[in-house]
Formats: sequence, C-alpha cells, structure tokens
Amino acid sequence: MGDQLKLPFEGLRVADFAWVGVGPTVSKYLADHGAEVIRIESTTYPEALRRAGPFVDDEPGIDRSGYYANFNSSKLGMSVNLKHPRGTELAKRLVAQCDVVTESYTPGTMKRFGLDYEALREVRPDVLMISMPLYGQTGPWSPWSGYGHVLQAAAGYNHLTGWADGPPIGTGVAYTDFLVPHVAAAALIAALDYRRRTGKGQYIDFGQLDAAVHGLGTAMLDWTANGHEQVRMGNRDPEAAPHGCYRAKDGRYVVIACFTEKQWDGFKAALGRPDWCDLERMRRVWQRLNEQKEIDFHTQAWIEDHTVDPKRPDVVDPDGPEMAPIQQFTTEQVVAHFQKFGVPAGIVQSPEAMHADPQLRHRHHYWTLKHPVMGDRTYDGPAFRLSKTPGRLTKAAPCLGEDNEYVYREVLGLSEEEFIELLADGALE
Repeated sequence: MGDQLKLPFEGLRVADFAWVGVGPTVSKYLADHGAEVIRIESTTYPEALRRAGPFVDDEPGIDRSGYYANFNSSKLGMSVNLKHPRGTELAKRLVAQCDVVTESYTPGTMKRFGLDYEALREVRPDVLMISMPLYGQTGPWSPWSGYGHVLQAAAGYNHLTGWADGPPIGTGVAYTDFLVPHVAAAALIAALDYRRRTGKGQYIDFGQLDAAVHGLGTAMLDWTANGHEQVRMGNRDPEAAPHGCYRAKDGRYVVIACFTEKQWDGFKAALGRPDWCDLERMRRVWQRLNEQKEIDFHTQAWIEDHTVDPKRPDVVDPDGPEMAPIQQFTTEQVVAHFQKFGVPAGIVQSPEAMHADPQLRHRHHYWTLKHPVMGDRTYDGPAFRLSKTPGRLTKAAPCLGEDNEYVYREVLGLSEEEFIELLADGALE
C-alpha cells in the first residue's frame, strides 16, 4: 500500500545544511516519507561524520563511513563551496526551489555565509527554516559548539549514569542524538501545518539542550516537587528488586527485573524457592530494595550454575522436564525459563545479535541498499510505521557531490555551459 499511495511529504523539497547526527536525522524523517532532501556539503570541509568510523572494511574514506551513511539514506547530495564568490548565490538559488531549510551550525555561521533566515526569505518568502545548534540562538551558552557527548553531560544525563560510588560516566553512545531529533521533527511538522493553513513561512530556533532536558522530566520534577536529588544507581532501580544484569557462562548477560509481588513470586518459583527468598527481610519490595547486594549475589550464582559452560556443554531439551539444580541450559533457555514464570527477563544483545534479531527482521527494520562505493549494506529503517503510507528507504546515502548534475541542471536550471564553468572554477568543490 505504501508503494501505491502518496507519501505524507511527497512534493516537499528540503535544503539540508545540517550535519553530524541530530540535524540529518530530522531531515531523514522527511526523506523516508516522500520528501526530496538535498544535502549541501563541500569537499573543502567535508561533513564531520564522513570522517568518522566505522568505515567499511576498516578503510577510511569520505564515502566509506557507515555512520554517515545510516543518517543520510534516502537523500540526494550536492557540493558547493560557500567560500567561493558564487557559493552563496548558488545556495540561494537552491533555497528558492525548496520548502524547508535545516541547519545545525553554531549561531552566526549561516549569517556569515549570507544564508540566515532573513536573507533566505528574500528568495523564498514562505520558507520554513529550523536551526538546531547545541544551545539555541540566544543565551550565555549559545556561542559554544559541541557534540552529543557534551550535550548529554550539560543536560544532566551523566549525573545519573554510572555506579553509586563512582564518577559520572555517560552513555556508550551520544544518547541525546537519538532523543532530540524526535522533538525537532515534531516542531518542524507543526510549522509545515501552520504554513499549509496560513501560507506563511516560519523560523524555528531549536536548542538541542532545551529538548534534551525533557528526557529527564522525572528527575527534575523530583527536585522541584520534593527537593530530592536523584543519584547514580548503576543497574539498580528505585522500585525494583532484583533489577540487575548477570553474567552467564557463555560470556553474555541476562537482565532480570521484578517490580511487583507477582513477579517476585514468579522469580522465587523459577529459582526453585530457595530458603533465602523466604527470609523475613525479603517479604516486601521495600525490604528487598535494602537487600539488593544479597539478591544480586544469589541471582548471579544461580545464573552461573544453570548456564552452559561452552567448554563443557550439557544442554537438556528446552521442552523437557522442569530444570533441576544440576541441569545446565543455554542462556536463551534460562531467559525463557524466567519468562515462563512471568518474570521480565532478557539477554543483553550484541550488535551481531541485533542484526539477526527475528523481531526486527519481522518488522522490516533493516533495509539493504546498494551504495556506489560501499556496495550492498544494511541500513536502519524508520522507527515507526504509518498504517496507510509507511516510510521507505529509497536510496543509499549520497557520495559527496553525487547528485550535482541533477541539482544544478534540473533543479536550479543551469545550462550545461554554466555548470561546466562553475565546476572548473571550483564553485562546486
């Protein structure tokens, strides 16, 4: 059905000046749902993610970054040197043919290029422009630049991530890069609806910090309402016990969480009701929260006793009789055992396991696209499915300047002679 019906943003054209993670993700939502998104880059100063790994076959190259590719599929790519005497003119000619402009530079950068909102309104009065720097266009922090790892610290995430007796450690990825774009996309779509109703353009001053703090609403409310400062808890949770991550003999980790008395009863049954579970200090959840070290000790011992040592496999039939203390199981079977008793449990997935995950494959999360340099590679699909017009990935991420001829000749209307002249003069670098 998605191939037959018009996608939500078909007919919309976007000039995408944004770079790294947040900005390109916002325009990718539009691209995956029908918009023609044209990335504006320069060979004189390539997009930062093009220089970031992982690279295909561990061979660095401007067109070999898997990181860049995953953020920019479904888009076209043009190159223009904005420091060339004709660079700004060419960019404005593109914007005149676009509905939306996205950018994520430090405040003042677009104005120095002569491409700020007021300048672009002169060539496209109803243009929508969204600027997405780290800290917005105003305020004492606005001149500062940085990436997601800086932002997650500034937004307070690092204060809550780490062990109780250790320093803030942040997350393994730039967490805010995968949270902030949802908010920016919602703001941009609201502006599109406003233009549809009024015919007027709009400028969106979007600060990534402003959006990021919404992800810590509970912690902020706890402070403003109760004067209570939440702290780092490692793998623990203020309302669940056990709530941890336990190593199996094959080196993988099993996660288990019990929030309710019913789940605790299932947990006890799954373990075979050992005596320690029925101690007086384990009777209620508020008591168990004070005994998490002991619970973790027993749970870790049980997982080690009941999972297979890869050097000495002794696996029973998963559909056979209920496990006895001397039996050993695969990590998957142990998780299934806990789940059978109503206990929330799972395995910490590796990238390899995620790529083969049957649920994600069933949902068609992964798409295989052919890249001119990297060949057939896997890309993440949209995180949501519209019932009548689901999004789709239309092409691999563009090589630098890959679609110059189409953009300059067909979109901007340059003659062949003018195109060749600009190419020779370095304006398209």
